[in-house]
Amino acid sequence: MSSPYLDMACRVCGDHAVELFLDLGDQPHCNRLIPPALAAKAEPVFPLRAGFCRTCSLVQIDHTIPKESMFSEYPYVSGTTKTLVEHFRQTAAQLVETYGLKPGQLVVDIGSNDGTWLKQYAPFGLETVGVEPASNVAALATAAGIDTRNRFFNEETAELILNEKGPAALITAAGVFFHLEELHSVVRGIKTLLAPDGVFVVQAIYLGGMVANTAFDQIYHEHLCYYTLKSLEELLSRHGLECFDVRVVPIHGGSLEVHAGHPGAHPIQPSIPAFRAQEAAEGLDKFETYQAFAAKVRELQAALLALLEDYAAKGKSVYAYGAPAKGATLLNSFGIGPRLVQIAVEKSPLKFGFLIPGARIPIVDESTVPPPAAYLLLAWNFLGEFLEKERAYLEAGGQFILPVPELRVLTAADLPARPAGASHG
Repeated sequence: MSSPYLDMACRVCGDHAVELFLDLGDQPHCNRLIPPALAAKAEPVFPLRAGFCRTCSLVQIDHTIPKESMFSEYPYVSGTTKTLVEHFRQTAAQLVETYGLKPGQLVVDIGSNDGTWLKQYAPFGLETVGVEPASNVAALATAAGIDTRNRFFNEETAELILNEKGPAALITAAGVFFHLEELHSVVRGIKTLLAPDGVFVVQAIYLGGMVANTAFDQIYHEHLCYYTLKSLEELLSRHGLECFDVRVVPIHGGSLEVHAGHPGAHPIQPSIPAFRAQEAAEGLDKFETYQAFAAKVRELQAALLALLEDYAAKGKSVYAYGAPAKGATLLNSFGIGPRLVQIAVEKSPLKFGFLIPGARIPIVDESTVPPPAAYLLLAWNFLGEFLEKERAYLEAGGQFILPVPELRVLTAADLPARPAGASHG
C-alpha cells in the first residue's frame, strides 16, 4: 500500500509530513493558452495534488513548474476588472490613512502586474516601485508611467531596491504570495527592504474561504501554497516578521489580508487572537477538514456534469463566461471540453484566438458572438459585476450556471433590484 504522504518537504517548515487529500490528476499549466497552430499537438501535463502539512498546517501542492516557465509571460492583466481596480483604490486609501504615509515615502508592490494597485497611490504623492517578472505586463506598467522592475522579487531584488531607493514604508503583495517558488528568499527580502516602522501587507486567497465555498478551482500549479493566518504566521515568524493585524476582504471570493512588521514595531490588534480562535473552531488545522472538502468536490463534479449533459441533450448551447486560470482547473478536473461547453467568451485581448489548456475550448472576443442559452460562470468571484453587466441577457431569458460555492442556475429572478431612479437604457 502506498504512503498517504507526498514525497516532498513542506514549503514552510521543511518537514516531510505533507499528507495528500485531493488528487486532481495530471493537468497542463492553466495559463499556458494554446495557439490554434498547436491545437493538434499534445501539451505537457503535470500532477496537481493538494496536501496538508501535519506539522505546520500549510496546505500546498507538491509539483513545482519552474517560475520562469509560468511567469515570464502572463495573460492576466489586473486592470481589466472594474471590481479589482476599485478594490485596489479603496485599499490604497485605507493604508495611506491608517499608517499616515507621507508624500515621497516608498511603496513597493511585489508581483505588480500592470501597475493597477500602484497607480492608486498617485493622489498621495508616494514614490512607487513595482516588481513584475512577466515582461509583457511589466511593459504595460512602464508605458503607464509606473516604475517597474522586470524581474522576480527575492533577497537580491530587495537589496537592489534598498540601495537605490532606501527602505520601504509599505511593501504589498496581492494575489502573488501563494505563487512563490523562492518563498524564504522573498520573505528575507521583505525583512531587508522594510523600514523599521514599515508595514508589509499581503493579500492571498484565504484557505478558510476556499473550504467554505468548495473553491477547489483555486488550486492550480501557479498556486503553490494556500494560507491560513496560522500557516502564514509560521512562515513570517521564521524570518523575524510579526503579524499584527488581519482581516478577510471580499476580493477573489475571500482573501486573507495580513499586516506584518518588525517585532514590536506595531501593537498587536485584537483581530489576531480572535482570528486564531476562529480558525481553530473551523478545524482549519485538522486534516479531516480537507478530507471533507475533497468529498464535496466530487459531489460537485457529479452534479455539474449531469447538468451540462442535460443542456447538451436538449440542444442548448453553453459558453464559458471568461477564461480565468481557475476555469482550466475546473474544466480539466471534471473532464469538460467543447462537447459540453462550446466556446469561452473573454474581454481580454491577450486571450483572444487561443484555446483553454487541456480542455481545448476556443476563447473568443465576447463582442463577436451572440449569447448562448447559458453561460458557465468560471470567474464566479466577480458574480456581482457580471450580473449587472449581463442584466439584459438574463432578462431576455439567459442563464448563468454558477458552479461555486454551490451549483446553481441563475436567471432574471436572481438579479439585484435596480437602485431607485436608475436608468433602464
